Order: sequence, then structure tokens, then C-alpha cells
Amino acid sequence: MPIARVIQERVLGCHSVAFDEHAIARMAERTVTEDEVLEVLRNPAQTGLPTQPNRYRYRKILNGRAVDVVFEHGPTQIVVITVLG
Repeated sequence: MPIARVIQERVLGCHSVAFDEHAIARMAERTVTEDEVLEVLRNPAQTGLPTQPNRYRYRKILNGRAVDVVFEHGPTQIVVITVLG
């Protein structure tokens, strides 16, 4: 899916975080904010969760619910693929 939004935030050694269209739609559907996604990426409770090859899945409990962020980690940018929660 095409990139819908890019924010300049230092996360996991990268300079920016991009959100593809699917991630933006799932965030709206599941009422997960960009700040919550960044919190999961910066301070996950669990990593190494199952996902597709070359992707990562981090989880953290936020406001009493598990929020999972599935992303690709490039050399300079994180690309958020989907958000579950």
C-alpha cells in the first residue's frame, strides 16, 4: 500500500516513521493514535511476535488493551504496515 503519512521522529535508530494507507485505516478503526504507535515502537512489552518475513511485530498494553504494531525496519525509516488492538 502507498505511504499515507510520514512523521519525523527518532525511533529504533531511524529518522522517520511512515504509515501506509492500511495502517492509517486500521488506526482509525481501532482508535489507536500516532502517539500510541510510537509508544509501542519505543517501549514494547513484547517483541518477536509472529508476522510475515522481513516484518516485525511489537506489543504493549495501553489503557487496558493490547496494541500490536506490525512494521518494516529500513535503514533510515520505519514503515508501519498495520495496527491491531
